[in-house]
Amino acid sequence: FKATLYVAGYTDTVGGRDYNQDLSSRRAHSIASWFKAHGLRARACWQGFGEDAPAVVTPDETNEARNRRTIHVLANQPPPVSKTFPRNAWKCL
Repeated sequence: FKATLYVAGYTDTVGGRDYNQDLSSRRAHSIASWFKAHGLRARACWQGFGEDAPAVVTPDETNEARNRRTIHVLANQPPPVSKTFPRNAWKCL
């Protein structure tokens, strides 16, 4: 079984939607890159979901630490599109 590490990044609703999308993408890319730089031999893929999949639903401009997170999945295929992973546009290192 050939595993791939999928790193998904998320944000809270503080700031603009475009900024948060970029922030979550940078967060996920940074973590995937860290794993590769520290010896991960599996392929590493990443994707940011911004504020589109909150762990805790809040009004706009709400500082909610639980929404500023990453999820790591080690699997032989991408996570299916769902509430947690609303898109399938993984970029791989």
